[in-house]
Amino acid sequence: MAKIFAEKRVKITLKGIGLILILLGILAIVPSAHGAFPDKPIKIVVYTGPGGLIDISARKFAGIASKYVDVNFVVENKPGAGGIVALKKVIQAPADGYNLYACTKSNIAKFVQVGGSDYIDALSWTAMLMADPECIITHGTQDLHQWPDIVANALQNPGEQNWVGPAAGGLDHVTALKIWDAYGMEAKWIPFKSGGKALAALLGEQGVAYVGNPRDALGNGDLYIAAVSSAERLPAFPDVPTFTELGMSGLENEYMWRGFALKKGTPPEVVKWYDALFKQVTADPDWISFWSKGGIDIKYVAEEAFTAQVYEDAKVFEYYLRKSNIIQDEAVGFLAKIASGSSFSILSLILVMIWLSASYGVFKSSHKAIVGRVMIIGFFLLVSILFLVQSLNFPSSSDVGPAAVPRLWIFALIPLNLLLLYRTFRNEAEVSDSGPRVDIVFNFIGFLVVYLILMQVLGYFLSTFGFVAVGLYYLGYRKWKNILIISGSWILFSYIIFYKTLYVPLPLGSIFESLF
Repeated sequence: MAKIFAEKRVKITLKGIGLILILLGILAIVPSAHGAFPDKPIKIVVYTGPGGLIDISARKFAGIASKYVDVNFVVENKPGAGGIVALKKVIQAPADGYNLYACTKSNIAKFVQVGGSDYIDALSWTAMLMADPECIITHGTQDLHQWPDIVANALQNPGEQNWVGPAAGGLDHVTALKIWDAYGMEAKWIPFKSGGKALAALLGEQGVAYVGNPRDALGNGDLYIAAVSSAERLPAFPDVPTFTELGMSGLENEYMWRGFALKKGTPPEVVKWYDALFKQVTADPDWISFWSKGGIDIKYVAEEAFTAQVYEDAKVFEYYLRKSNIIQDEAVGFLAKIASGSSFSILSLILVMIWLSASYGVFKSSHKAIVGRVMIIGFFLLVSILFLVQSLNFPSSSDVGPAAVPRLWIFALIPLNLLLLYRTFRNEAEVSDSGPRVDIVFNFIGFLVVYLILMQVLGYFLSTFGFVAVGLYYLGYRKWKNILIISGSWILFSYIIFYKTLYVPLPLGSIFESLF
């Protein structure tokens, strides 16, 4: 009787689960009813932390836009990887217009370095709102601070001058390369994590020139603007000469633009709504007054013309980044393409098939006793090779970039595993006594699969902490205090080295993405 009752309860439970799944499927298929756009808050996704000019631009835009539309704008800071983290936040969301990407010209340089046209094609370049001229800033109390003197010194001492600025391969660096080409100069570019740190280095006499925008010199009497890239002198800086006035043409149109982009595929009516709003904001007296104080030109450019400019900028960046060997040549670029997308998946499948075939071959041979160890070593070799190939798609903007530390680990793992493989076959008799432990391999693979799934939900830091702790416990380590210390130390190392220093965009997980 109890058995029959239990069977009925199982059937009822299964029916209930089936009905729930059907209901969820219907809800997923039937689109929810929405009113006219917008009917909920709009996120402005900023690729820097609070306080940067693009962050200030986004917040100023949100404040002034509220005069014209009844909608809440929420600024969401997603720093990391020169805008890649923020970009992925936007392109992974629906193309419904509720995620607005606050972008600058420097983003195009980063996209060219790591993603080529794929990242640029993923966005609808909706509006450019301003043009901020590039300029040369020097230390006004140094003897070498006037532009003609800097040029003369550089020509007399090729390659000895140090120029400073934020990052390598960004707009300021490429502007410096253009200036050097125009004057026939040779100098060294010293990149810093931010413009503020680069200016501090300039004031500390670690360089003779800083490339940035006129606004960077405001509030510090020791900073001197030696030349500005504009057709005419800026009303906010009437004493600063242009390159044309200093005798060099062709450098009067170098500027940092700032604007907004949406995910490609956003409905035309939504883009039209934004177009009307951008026109209202850029014509607002508060907006004009706020930015003109820093010598910034309020320049609204709509989607079609803005998109054409973005692709032209991409061509210029690619030329100079290749010329300065910041991005790979064609051969390495081809390997980097293999390391991404479907090509990488195919390569992974091929290597897995080779690993399984080799393992089966060992199992069928007279070396059955060592199959477990061979499979484990082969698995680690496989993972090392896959990660090595994947690292080809990391940015290579400097000698020590995001790929450096992962490759150090990989280059250590591969010879160690080859050594283990050699010792396994050399000491076959000793290995045979322990017997084949294929279960260890499959258990470890199971842990790895769960870890990769959890990483998408809980993010890298939480899932990796759990993976390291569980792995140590599985291997027989029982001192929980030490397990927690080891796991926590690795997370701290990853955060400081990968996330904060090398700007590797470690996944935060869908739960935390939705919260923050």
